[in-house]
Amino acid sequence: MNNSKYSVHCVPHQKIILNRFSVKCIIRRFSGKHGEEICDVKRNFMFVKVHKAGGTTATCIFQRFGYEHNLTFVLPMNVKSDVGWPNFFKREDFIPSTDGTFNVLVDHAVYHRKLLDHIMPSDTVYIAILRHPLAQLRSTFNWYGLARRFRGLTGADPVASFLKDPKRFQIPHVTRSKLPFTHSKNFMAYDLGFPPGLFDDQSFVEEFVQKMSREIDLVLILEYFHESLVLLRRMMCWKLKDILYNVEPKNLRKYKNKSTTNSASLVKNHRQWSNVDYQLYDYFNATLWQNIQNEDNDFHLEVRHFENVLQSTTGYCTKAIMRVEKRLVTGRGKKGRKKKQKSTIVRMWKVNDTAGELIIPRTAWHDEFKIDPYLCLKLKMEWQDWEYVLKKKHKLMPQNGSDTVRSAIQYNHPKVLDQTVLSNVFHIT
Repeated sequence: MNNSKYSVHCVPHQKIILNRFSVKCIIRRFSGKHGEEICDVKRNFMFVKVHKAGGTTATCIFQRFGYEHNLTFVLPMNVKSDVGWPNFFKREDFIPSTDGTFNVLVDHAVYHRKLLDHIMPSDTVYIAILRHPLAQLRSTFNWYGLARRFRGLTGADPVASFLKDPKRFQIPHVTRSKLPFTHSKNFMAYDLGFPPGLFDDQSFVEEFVQKMSREIDLVLILEYFHESLVLLRRMMCWKLKDILYNVEPKNLRKYKNKSTTNSASLVKNHRQWSNVDYQLYDYFNATLWQNIQNEDNDFHLEVRHFENVLQSTTGYCTKAIMRVEKRLVTGRGKKGRKKKQKSTIVRMWKVNDTAGELIIPRTAWHDEFKIDPYLCLKLKMEWQDWEYVLKKKHKLMPQNGSDTVRSAIQYNHPKVLDQTVLSNVFHIT
Protein backbone atom coordinates (compact mmCIF):
# COMPACT_ATOMS: atom_id res chain seq x y z
CA MET A 1 0.00 0.00 0.00
CA ASN A 2 1.32 3.44 -0.94
CA ASN A 3 1.12 5.79 2.03
CA SER A 4 2.66 8.73 0.16
CA LYS A 5 0.98 12.07 -0.11
CA TYR A 6 1.98 15.12 -2.09
CA SER A 7 2.25 18.81 -1.31
CA VAL A 8 2.74 21.57 -3.85
CA HIS A 9 5.45 24.00 -2.73
CA CYS A 10 5.69 27.20 -4.75
CA VAL A 11 8.64 29.54 -5.04
CA PRO A 12 8.92 32.64 -7.21
CA HIS A 13 9.51 32.65 -10.72
CA GLN A 14 8.07 30.85 -13.64
CA LYS A 15 4.86 29.69 -15.24
CA ILE A 16 1.85 29.99 -12.94
CA ILE A 17 0.40 33.44 -12.24
CA LEU A 18 -0.97 33.90 -8.75
CA ASN A 19 -2.04 37.30 -7.35
CA ARG A 20 0.27 39.12 -9.80
CA PHE A 21 3.28 37.11 -8.62
CA SER A 22 4.92 34.63 -10.94
CA VAL A 23 5.64 31.34 -9.22
CA LYS A 24 7.43 28.11 -9.94
CA CYS A 25 5.93 25.08 -8.20
CA ILE A 26 7.98 22.21 -6.83
CA ILE A 27 6.29 18.97 -5.77
CA ARG A 28 7.40 17.67 -2.39
CA ARG A 29 6.46 14.10 -1.50
CA PHE A 30 5.80 12.81 2.01
CA SER A 31 5.57 9.19 3.06
CA GLY A 32 5.53 6.96 6.09
CA LYS A 33 3.53 7.27 9.28
CA HIS A 34 5.63 10.22 10.46
CA GLY A 35 5.22 12.12 7.17
CA GLU A 36 8.94 12.34 6.40
CA GLU A 37 9.77 14.64 3.53
CA ILE A 38 11.32 12.92 0.50
CA CYS A 39 13.12 15.21 -1.91
CA ASP A 40 16.50 15.82 -3.48
CA VAL A 41 18.99 17.83 -1.43
CA LYS A 42 20.21 20.85 -3.40
CA ARG A 43 23.99 21.16 -3.24
CA ASN A 44 24.73 23.63 -6.02
CA PHE A 45 23.91 27.21 -5.10
CA MET A 46 25.02 30.81 -5.50
CA PHE A 47 24.28 33.43 -2.85
CA VAL A 48 24.23 37.10 -3.81
CA LYS A 49 25.85 38.50 -0.68
CA VAL A 50 24.32 41.98 -0.56
CA HIS A 51 26.28 44.45 1.55
CA LYS A 52 24.99 45.36 5.04
CA ALA A 53 21.85 43.27 4.66
CA GLY A 54 22.62 40.31 6.93
CA GLY A 55 24.66 38.64 4.21
CA THR A 56 27.52 37.60 6.48
CA THR A 57 25.23 35.68 8.85
CA ALA A 58 23.67 33.84 5.91
CA THR A 59 27.10 33.24 4.37
CA CYS A 60 28.30 31.44 7.50
CA ILE A 61 25.27 29.12 7.27
CA PHE A 62 26.14 28.35 3.64
CA GLN A 63 29.85 27.91 4.36
CA ARG A 64 29.13 25.40 7.12
CA PHE A 65 26.73 23.46 4.88
CA GLY A 66 29.29 23.38 2.07
CA TYR A 67 32.06 22.22 4.37
CA GLU A 68 29.90 19.48 5.93
CA HIS A 69 28.98 18.20 2.44
CA ASN A 70 32.49 18.46 0.98
CA LEU A 71 31.44 20.97 -1.68
CA THR A 72 33.78 22.98 -3.88
CA PHE A 73 33.65 26.74 -3.35
CA VAL A 74 34.48 29.62 -5.62
CA LEU A 75 37.08 31.25 -3.36
CA PRO A 76 38.60 34.71 -3.83
CA MET A 77 42.25 35.18 -4.69
CA ASN A 78 42.43 38.08 -2.24
CA VAL A 79 42.12 38.16 1.55
CA LYS A 80 38.72 39.83 1.44
CA SER A 81 35.37 38.17 0.84
CA ASP A 82 35.25 39.58 -2.70
CA VAL A 83 35.24 37.67 -5.98
CA GLY A 84 35.95 40.48 -8.40
CA TRP A 85 33.68 42.89 -6.53
CA PRO A 86 33.03 45.80 -7.10
CA ASN A 87 33.58 44.83 -10.74
CA PHE A 88 32.25 41.84 -12.62
CA PHE A 89 34.44 38.85 -11.81
CA LYS A 90 36.92 37.20 -14.15
CA ARG A 91 38.81 33.90 -13.94
CA GLU A 92 41.82 35.53 -12.33
CA ASP A 93 39.67 36.61 -9.37
CA PHE A 94 39.10 33.13 -7.91
CA ILE A 95 41.14 30.06 -7.05
CA PRO A 96 40.83 27.28 -9.65
CA SER A 97 39.39 23.91 -8.65
CA THR A 98 40.63 20.40 -9.30
CA ASP A 99 38.36 19.72 -12.27
CA GLY A 100 37.30 23.24 -13.13
CA THR A 101 33.83 22.87 -11.60
CA PHE A 102 32.28 24.46 -8.53
CA ASN A 103 29.26 23.90 -6.28
CA VAL A 104 29.03 27.07 -4.23
CA LEU A 105 29.69 30.80 -4.50
CA VAL A 106 28.87 32.89 -1.43
CA ASP A 107 31.46 35.68 -1.31
CA HIS A 108 30.72 39.20 -2.54
CA ALA A 109 30.30 39.19 -6.32
CA VAL A 110 28.32 41.51 -8.56
CA TYR A 111 25.51 39.34 -9.90
CA HIS A 112 25.76 38.65 -13.64
CA ARG A 113 23.89 35.56 -14.75
CA LYS A 114 25.80 35.01 -17.99
CA LEU A 115 29.13 35.04 -16.16
CA LEU A 116 27.79 32.77 -13.43
CA ASP A 117 26.47 30.28 -15.98
CA HIS A 118 30.04 29.83 -17.20
CA ILE A 119 31.32 28.57 -13.84
CA MET A 120 28.27 27.22 -11.98
CA PRO A 121 26.34 23.99 -12.77
CA SER A 122 23.12 24.22 -14.77
CA ASP A 123 21.01 23.19 -11.75
CA THR A 124 22.42 25.91 -9.48
CA VAL A 125 19.92 27.48 -7.08
CA TYR A 126 20.24 31.27 -6.87
CA ILE A 127 19.60 32.98 -3.55
CA ALA A 128 19.86 36.61 -2.47
CA ILE A 129 19.10 38.72 0.60
CA LEU A 130 17.54 42.16 1.03
CA ARG A 131 16.91 44.44 3.97
CA HIS A 132 14.66 47.46 4.47
CA PRO A 133 16.59 50.12 2.52
CA LEU A 134 16.65 52.71 5.31
CA ALA A 135 17.98 50.17 7.82
CA GLN A 136 20.54 49.12 5.22
CA LEU A 137 21.58 52.76 4.70
CA ARG A 138 22.03 53.29 8.43
CA SER A 139 24.21 50.18 8.63
CA THR A 140 26.20 51.35 5.60
CA PHE A 141 26.72 54.80 7.13
CA ASN A 142 28.00 53.16 10.30
CA TRP A 143 30.22 50.51 8.68
CA TYR A 144 31.89 52.74 6.08
CA GLY A 145 32.04 55.88 8.21
CA LEU A 146 30.03 57.91 5.71
CA ALA A 147 29.25 60.59 8.29
CA ARG A 148 32.95 61.51 8.20
CA ARG A 149 33.19 61.36 4.41
CA PHE A 150 30.16 63.51 3.69
CA ARG A 151 31.26 66.98 4.74
CA GLY A 152 28.68 69.32 6.18
CA LEU A 153 26.27 66.89 7.86
CA THR A 154 24.63 68.38 10.94
CA GLY A 155 22.60 67.22 13.92
CA ALA A 156 22.54 64.02 15.94
CA ASP A 157 21.31 61.88 13.04
CA PRO A 158 23.72 62.03 10.07
CA VAL A 159 21.42 59.88 7.89
CA ALA A 160 18.50 62.29 8.35
CA SER A 161 20.82 65.21 7.62
CA PHE A 162 22.06 63.51 4.47
CA LEU A 163 18.57 62.74 3.17
CA LYS A 164 17.47 66.37 3.42
CA ASP A 165 19.62 67.10 0.35
CA PRO A 166 21.51 63.95 -0.72
CA LYS A 167 22.81 65.33 -4.03
CA ARG A 168 24.68 68.06 -2.18
CA PHE A 169 26.79 65.42 -0.43
CA GLN A 170 26.72 62.64 -2.98
CA ILE A 171 28.13 64.38 -6.05
CA PRO A 172 31.42 65.58 -4.46
CA HIS A 173 31.88 62.21 -2.76
CA VAL A 174 31.41 60.22 -5.98
CA THR A 175 33.74 62.58 -7.85
CA ARG A 176 36.49 62.01 -5.30
CA SER A 177 36.06 58.24 -4.89
CA LYS A 178 35.73 57.30 -8.58
CA LEU A 179 34.12 53.99 -7.59
CA PRO A 180 31.76 52.22 -10.03
CA PHE A 181 28.97 52.38 -7.41
CA THR A 182 27.77 54.56 -4.57
CA HIS A 183 27.39 53.42 -0.96
CA SER A 184 24.42 55.66 -0.27
CA LYS A 185 22.18 55.18 -3.30
CA ASN A 186 20.73 51.86 -4.48
CA PHE A 187 23.68 49.95 -3.01
CA MET A 188 21.70 46.70 -2.82
CA ALA A 189 20.59 47.03 -6.43
CA TYR A 190 24.22 47.43 -7.49
CA ASP A 191 25.16 44.11 -5.86
CA LEU A 192 22.35 42.52 -7.88
CA GLY A 193 23.86 43.88 -11.08
CA PHE A 194 21.84 47.06 -11.66
CA PRO A 195 23.80 49.67 -13.68
CA PRO A 196 23.97 52.97 -11.71
CA GLY A 197 23.50 55.05 -14.85
CA LEU A 198 19.91 53.83 -15.20
CA PHE A 199 18.56 54.66 -11.74
CA ASP A 200 16.16 57.21 -13.23
CA ASP A 201 14.83 54.96 -16.01
CA GLN A 202 11.62 53.64 -14.45
CA SER A 203 10.79 51.26 -17.30
CA PHE A 204 14.24 49.68 -16.99
CA VAL A 205 13.82 49.45 -13.19
CA GLU A 206 10.57 47.54 -13.64
CA GLU A 207 12.17 45.23 -16.22
CA PHE A 208 15.08 44.64 -13.85
CA VAL A 209 12.80 43.67 -10.96
CA GLN A 210 11.01 41.17 -13.20
CA LYS A 211 14.34 39.83 -14.43
CA MET A 212 15.47 39.25 -10.86
CA SER A 213 12.15 37.55 -10.14
CA ARG A 214 12.78 35.10 -12.98
CA GLU A 215 16.43 34.44 -12.18
CA ILE A 216 16.64 34.42 -8.36
CA ASP A 217 14.96 31.38 -6.81
CA LEU A 218 14.61 32.82 -3.32
CA VAL A 219 15.27 36.25 -1.81
CA LEU A 220 15.73 36.18 1.95
CA ILE A 221 14.35 39.19 3.82
CA LEU A 222 16.40 40.15 6.87
CA GLU A 223 13.41 41.52 8.81
CA TYR A 224 11.83 38.05 8.48
CA PHE A 225 15.02 36.04 8.64
CA HIS A 226 13.60 32.95 10.36
CA GLU A 227 10.68 32.68 7.96
CA SER A 228 13.18 33.09 5.12
CA LEU A 229 15.42 30.34 6.47
CA VAL A 230 12.58 27.88 6.87
CA LEU A 231 11.52 28.59 3.27
CA LEU A 232 15.14 28.04 2.25
CA ARG A 233 15.29 24.75 4.13
CA ARG A 234 12.17 23.49 2.41
CA MET A 235 13.23 24.65 -1.03
CA MET A 236 16.72 23.17 -0.71
CA CYS A 237 15.48 20.00 1.03
CA TRP A 238 17.98 20.64 3.83
CA LYS A 239 17.70 19.59 7.45
CA LEU A 240 16.68 21.98 10.18
CA LYS A 241 20.12 21.49 11.67
CA ASP A 242 21.63 22.93 8.47
CA ILE A 243 20.07 26.36 9.00
CA LEU A 244 21.07 26.86 12.63
CA TYR A 245 23.24 29.92 13.15
CA ASN A 246 24.89 32.04 15.82
CA VAL A 247 22.27 34.61 16.82
CA GLU A 248 24.94 37.19 17.67
CA PRO A 249 25.20 39.53 14.66
CA LYS A 250 28.22 39.06 12.39
CA ASN A 251 30.36 41.90 11.04
CA LEU A 252 28.99 44.26 13.67
CA ARG A 253 30.33 47.67 14.60
CA LYS A 254 28.84 49.76 17.39
CA TYR A 255 26.73 52.68 16.24
CA LYS A 256 28.10 56.05 17.30
CA ASN A 257 24.83 57.74 16.30
CA LYS A 258 22.17 55.19 17.17
CA SER A 259 18.88 56.69 16.03
CA THR A 260 15.34 55.43 15.69
CA THR A 261 13.94 58.50 13.95
CA ASN A 262 12.70 56.62 10.92
CA SER A 263 9.75 58.91 10.39
CA ALA A 264 7.40 58.62 7.43
CA SER A 265 8.92 61.74 5.87
CA LEU A 266 12.43 60.29 6.22
CA VAL A 267 11.37 57.06 4.54
CA LYS A 268 9.67 59.08 1.79
CA ASN A 269 12.84 61.09 1.13
CA HIS A 270 14.91 57.92 1.05
CA ARG A 271 12.45 56.16 -1.25
CA GLN A 272 12.79 58.98 -3.76
CA TRP A 273 16.58 58.85 -3.50
CA SER A 274 17.14 55.08 -3.45
CA ASN A 275 14.23 54.15 -5.69
CA VAL A 276 15.54 50.88 -7.10
CA ASP A 277 16.35 49.41 -3.67
CA TYR A 278 12.82 50.17 -2.50
CA GLN A 279 11.17 48.64 -5.55
CA LEU A 280 13.27 45.50 -5.16
CA TYR A 281 12.54 45.29 -1.44
CA ASP A 282 8.81 45.90 -1.81
CA TYR A 283 8.49 43.28 -4.53
CA PHE A 284 10.49 40.52 -2.86
CA ASN A 285 9.09 41.20 0.60
CA ALA A 286 5.59 40.72 -0.85
CA THR A 287 6.82 37.65 -2.76
CA LEU A 288 8.19 36.14 0.45
CA TRP A 289 4.78 36.36 2.09
CA GLN A 290 3.06 35.02 -1.00
CA ASN A 291 5.38 32.02 -0.84
CA ILE A 292 4.60 31.56 2.85
CA GLN A 293 0.89 31.66 2.08
CA ASN A 294 1.43 28.88 -0.47
CA GLU A 295 3.11 26.67 2.13
CA ASP A 296 1.44 23.99 4.24
CA ASN A 297 -0.55 25.01 7.29
CA ASP A 298 2.30 23.92 9.54
CA PHE A 299 4.77 26.49 8.19
CA HIS A 300 4.42 28.95 11.08
CA LEU A 301 4.59 26.06 13.55
CA GLU A 302 7.92 25.06 12.03
CA VAL A 303 9.18 28.64 12.29
CA ARG A 304 8.27 28.74 16.00
CA HIS A 305 9.90 25.34 16.49
CA PHE A 306 13.03 26.55 14.71
CA GLU A 307 13.19 29.57 17.01
CA ASN A 308 12.83 27.31 20.06
CA VAL A 309 15.66 25.09 18.82
CA LEU A 310 17.79 28.19 18.20
CA GLN A 311 17.11 29.38 21.74
CA SER A 312 17.98 25.98 23.23
CA THR A 313 21.12 25.74 21.10
CA THR A 314 22.23 29.23 22.11
CA GLY A 315 21.80 28.43 25.79
CA TYR A 316 23.66 25.14 25.46
CA CYS A 317 26.51 26.67 23.43
CA THR A 318 27.21 29.32 26.06
CA LYS A 319 28.40 26.45 28.25
CA ALA A 320 29.75 24.11 25.56
CA ILE A 321 32.45 26.48 24.31
CA MET A 322 34.50 28.98 26.27
CA ARG A 323 36.32 32.11 25.21
CA VAL A 324 39.98 32.29 26.11
CA GLU A 325 42.51 35.05 25.62
CA LYS A 326 45.89 34.39 24.08
CA ARG A 327 48.86 36.64 23.51
CA LEU A 328 49.89 36.64 19.86
CA VAL A 329 53.47 37.79 19.27
CA THR A 330 54.18 39.33 15.88
CA GLY A 331 56.69 41.69 14.34
CA ARG A 332 59.06 41.97 11.45
CA GLY A 333 62.27 43.99 11.41
CA LYS A 334 64.09 45.43 8.46
CA LYS A 335 66.87 43.44 6.86
CA GLY A 336 69.94 43.39 9.06
CA ARG A 337 68.12 44.75 12.05
CA LYS A 338 66.78 43.05 15.11
CA LYS A 339 63.07 42.32 14.88
CA LYS A 340 60.84 44.49 16.98
CA GLN A 341 58.18 42.20 18.31
CA LYS A 342 54.66 43.25 19.08
CA SER A 343 52.13 41.37 21.15
CA THR A 344 48.40 41.42 20.72
CA ILE A 345 45.73 39.86 22.90
CA VAL A 346 43.42 37.76 20.75
CA ARG A 347 40.20 36.05 21.82
CA MET A 348 39.79 32.46 20.75
CA TRP A 349 37.30 29.75 21.63
CA LYS A 350 37.86 26.28 23.01
CA VAL A 351 35.63 23.29 23.60
CA ASN A 352 34.29 22.41 27.03
CA ASP A 353 34.72 18.63 27.06
CA THR A 354 32.37 18.23 30.02
CA ALA A 355 29.37 19.92 28.33
CA GLY A 356 27.82 16.71 27.00
CA GLU A 357 25.30 16.90 24.15
CA LEU A 358 21.97 18.60 23.55
CA ILE A 359 19.36 16.23 22.10
CA ILE A 360 16.73 17.73 19.80
CA PRO A 361 13.84 15.22 19.70
CA ARG A 362 12.21 14.02 16.49
CA THR A 363 9.37 16.15 15.13
CA ALA A 364 7.23 16.26 12.02
CA TRP A 365 9.99 18.30 10.34
CA HIS A 366 13.13 16.37 11.25
CA ASP A 367 14.59 13.29 12.85
CA GLU A 368 16.22 13.42 16.25
CA PHE A 369 19.61 15.13 16.11
CA LYS A 370 22.36 16.18 18.49
CA ILE A 371 24.10 19.46 19.21
CA ASP A 372 27.64 18.99 20.49
CA PRO A 373 30.38 21.49 21.44
CA TYR A 374 32.03 21.14 18.04
CA LEU A 375 28.86 22.26 16.28
CA CYS A 376 28.72 25.21 18.69
CA LEU A 377 32.24 26.09 17.64
CA LYS A 378 31.26 25.97 13.96
CA LEU A 379 28.26 28.19 14.67
CA LYS A 380 30.55 30.68 16.40
CA MET A 381 32.98 30.83 13.49
CA GLU A 382 33.19 34.06 11.49
CA TRP A 383 33.43 34.18 7.70
CA GLN A 384 37.20 34.66 8.04
CA ASP A 385 37.46 31.33 9.86
CA TRP A 386 35.42 29.52 7.25
CA GLU A 387 37.42 31.17 4.47
CA TYR A 388 40.62 29.99 6.13
CA VAL A 389 39.36 26.41 6.52
CA LEU A 390 37.85 26.23 3.02
CA LYS A 391 41.03 27.54 1.40
CA LYS A 392 43.17 25.06 3.32
CA LYS A 393 40.85 22.24 2.23
CA HIS A 394 40.62 23.43 -1.38
CA LYS A 395 41.95 20.83 -3.83
CA LEU A 396 44.16 21.91 -6.70
CA MET A 397 45.52 20.21 -9.78
CA PRO A 398 49.35 20.31 -9.85
CA GLN A 399 49.29 22.65 -12.87
CA ASN A 400 47.09 25.08 -10.96
CA GLY A 401 49.45 25.29 -8.02
CA SER A 402 51.16 28.52 -9.03
CA ASP A 403 52.88 30.68 -6.45
CA THR A 404 50.05 33.22 -6.73
CA VAL A 405 47.37 30.60 -6.06
CA ARG A 406 49.29 29.01 -3.20
CA SER A 407 49.85 32.43 -1.68
CA ALA A 408 46.10 33.12 -1.84
CA ILE A 409 45.41 29.85 -0.02
CA GLN A 410 47.97 30.54 2.69
CA TYR A 411 47.24 34.22 3.28
CA ASN A 412 44.05 34.25 5.37
CA HIS A 413 44.15 34.05 9.14
CA PRO A 414 41.38 32.66 11.36
CA LYS A 415 39.51 34.97 13.72
CA VAL A 416 37.92 32.56 16.20
CA LEU A 417 39.91 29.33 15.82
CA ASP A 418 43.29 28.53 17.29
CA GLN A 419 45.73 25.92 16.03
CA THR A 420 44.53 23.21 18.43
CA VAL A 421 40.97 23.47 17.13
CA LEU A 422 42.15 23.63 13.52
CA SER A 423 44.06 20.41 14.06
CA ASN A 424 41.48 18.50 16.12
CA VAL A 425 38.31 19.55 14.31
CA PHE A 426 39.38 20.34 10.77
CA HIS A 427 42.63 18.34 10.59
CA ILE A 428 44.57 21.40 9.44
CA THR A 429 48.15 21.67 10.57
